[in-house]
Amino acid sequence: MPTTTRRRRPIALAAMTVFATVMLTGCIQLPFGGPKGTPVPVVEQKSEVTIPALSGAGEGAVSSIDISVAPNTEGALAVEVSENEVGGAGRTLQASAWNSAIVATLFTGADLATDYRFAFDGYVDGPSAGGIMTAATMSLLLGDELLPGVAMTGTITPTGTIGPVGGVPTKISALAENGEYTKVLIPLGLRNAPDQDGALVDVVKLGAENGIEVVEVGDIAEAYSQLTGESLPSPSSVTIPRVSEPGYSSTEAATNRQITEFERNESDFLTLSEEIRSFASGGYESAAVDAATARDLLAQGLVGGALMKAIGANMLMKALSGTYRTADDVLTRGLDSLLIRLESADQASDVFFNFLDQLDRYEVETIADAEALITAYGNAFDAYSLYRYAEAEIAAIYENADSYASTEEVLMDALSPLIYLEVSIAQVEASESVFEIARDADGPALAPEADVEAIAEFFRKAADSNLEVFNADVIAMIAEDAGVSDAVALDAMGANDLNIALANNATGLVHGIQAYLGEENPNSAYAAMGYGWTNYARNSNLIEKYGTNGILDWTTFTVVGVTSDARLVHTLDFSRGQVAQAIDVLAGNGYASVLGVGSFESASLAREGDLEEKFTAIQDYTGTFALSRVLAYLGGFAQAEYAE
Repeated sequence: MPTTTRRRRPIALAAMTVFATVMLTGCIQLPFGGPKGTPVPVVEQKSEVTIPALSGAGEGAVSSIDISVAPNTEGALAVEVSENEVGGAGRTLQASAWNSAIVATLFTGADLATDYRFAFDGYVDGPSAGGIMTAATMSLLLGDELLPGVAMTGTITPTGTIGPVGGVPTKISALAENGEYTKVLIPLGLRNAPDQDGALVDVVKLGAENGIEVVEVGDIAEAYSQLTGESLPSPSSVTIPRVSEPGYSSTEAATNRQITEFERNESDFLTLSEEIRSFASGGYESAAVDAATARDLLAQGLVGGALMKAIGANMLMKALSGTYRTADDVLTRGLDSLLIRLESADQASDVFFNFLDQLDRYEVETIADAEALITAYGNAFDAYSLYRYAEAEIAAIYENADSYASTEEVLMDALSPLIYLEVSIAQVEASESVFEIARDADGPALAPEADVEAIAEFFRKAADSNLEVFNADVIAMIAEDAGVSDAVALDAMGANDLNIALANNATGLVHGIQAYLGEENPNSAYAAMGYGWTNYARNSNLIEKYGTNGILDWTTFTVVGVTSDARLVHTLDFSRGQVAQAIDVLAGNGYASVLGVGSFESASLAREGDLEEKFTAIQDYTGTFALSRVLAYLGGFAQAEYAE
């Protein structure tokens, strides 16, 4: 590994650390929610629908997909993908079917114990039918009819936006030849789409020449309106939420404590030698900027966003101080200092499990209790995933011990796992601080009918579904283009984006953590919800970043631009509108989420930053949405708006 790469990885972790603090947020209510009402079951008047599936391969084709919904007798979500040809539905399409069922469930508040069946005709693969599959599934859940003569191509993202697809000109030509369709919906930003030769085609004009109206849609609400003629409940304007008393005073005090601790860690870092500090200059600058932003937001009265920024600054500063104190000792006292630190790596594991034991004594009675516990488990679980990743890197150092020519070489390779360990410990400590803030809030009691186990199982599957979409669509495509295995492509991407490595590492840990807590432990389900919340957000953002909006530099495996500025802005606006109204709706149901407002303020600040920060904002919005849905189901008002 080149020296420059060794030095860059700990510094690059600054962005990941800031993300971890973004995930230390509260929750909101479903944006389509409203005042408390009677939950609405899955409608019984219609349980099946047939939709067109468009292929852009060859000369194009129009096939069909049959979708059906039914109650699940086992009390859980189930998705069946059937085909009438051997290998007719590829891996990507199967992942898209899962994602469509989950998004439809989340956006309608449908019963979590539902069977979804997607039957494909012929050979179909790719995620391009995701948007229409989601809208059609929602039509069954809400009892609306699909309009005749309307087709659609476009993926569905976990944020509810419509993602880009290929072969749009060919698909429109196939629809024209079919003769049954007068309108087709395409993703926002694809009016000028490449044909099979790479030439851009104005598909609106192409459609008009063939008697087909071509309409760009940016999100599932727009698509649903075009496909059914009915409107989904959605925010008409963005109300800026604010933290109110008594949450304001407690959040202000917590923010000041984080800033004070940051200053103490900063002072410790600044006592290190100038040579050592130079290795961490990028990370230090990032932490200092976040601390300054926290102070500024605090002065403006935006205490929620100030808290998130202060936590991020303190976490990173604590990690940098601890890591480079060790590095200073190694250069001063020799290799033994490093070996002692590496051999004590399981300290991070001890911190994590001690926190789990502390949470084990906490009983959930209200929505506020649930928010506190789920947030604590989710962030602590993320910290443990990071520890396990560091542990693997430390093992690799020992395995390659004979290849090192100097203490400095060993130290350079050790810097990454060392800072991961320090961040892991700092994140657990930050989780404790946030837990203390959230647990003191007032909130409505859990609904007597809430099935905690079913809710936990659904959100775990939702997180895993997002990861499968990413791996099946993005990683598999990269592997095919590079002529390598999926595992090699995944490793290469994970080396450049730690979130990719952590996402795949996390799936193997949740069951082990639940086993540690015990099957009969009522908090085990909340631990699974914590896993579902954090990983739903992270995995969703991997889809947005690498599969929907980002342009990837194939030499560095980094995102260097976006496929459509309009689509990215629409995703940010759509997500922001959901969150703003959702916080207001949650308050209307008797719960004022201080952490939810903090998440909103932090994301709204990040969206004005550079490209990486914009993706951080999307991830933050998605995380608050996921956790809001958990609370909506726990509170028994997941379908309140649809009860009208």
